[in-house]
Amino acid sequence: MRRIIYTLFAIPLLLVGALTAGTARAHFVPAPCDFITSGGWVLDDAAAFINFGVHGGCKHGAFWGNVNVVHHGFNPPAHLKSTEITGYLMDPEFPNARDICGFADVTINGSTSNMRFRIRVEDNGEPGGSDRFGSHLGNGYNLTTRELGPPGPNGGGGNVQLHKENNSTKGPNPAPTELEMCGGLATP
Repeated sequence: MRRIIYTLFAIPLLLVGALTAGTARAHFVPAPCDFITSGGWVLDDAAAFINFGVHGGCKHGAFWGNVNVVHHGFNPPAHLKSTEITGYLMDPEFPNARDICGFADVTINGSTSNMRFRIRVEDNGEPGGSDRFGSHLGNGYNLTTRELGPPGPNGGGGNVQLHKENNSTKGPNPAPTELEMCGGLATP
């Protein structure tokens, strides 16, 4: 009888453990919301320079920001210029990182198209060498998140600054889902 009772309790507990062990990480709009600013450069996998200027966050119940990226691995250089910011997310596993999602005009080889983007910037202290930048575009291009320094084959330069919330940094209520904000683009 004890074996049957033990089995009746043990099996559901094992199932609960199995179901919670594979829970997916969720990115969400930070509450209270804040904002992030950044600028600098990194190298892609072929050692081509990528310059970036990124800022974003929440302001007066909406998302705001601007993303400008120039990739010198193309001739002429490829250019991403944001046209709309649709999301600002926090990853609980990386509390100093923020993902900015939206739409941008992307010019490659003289041809411009509007596509989704997801940019990750991460503030890991001063003076900025441990800060990080990465990008994922709707055309499949993915620059994995990489450190801004030290200069060298895997380095870059610049700074990312995560700013505290203030009276104007209110996000949308209710906040959209990650899918609504980023259209299914994964974190770079």
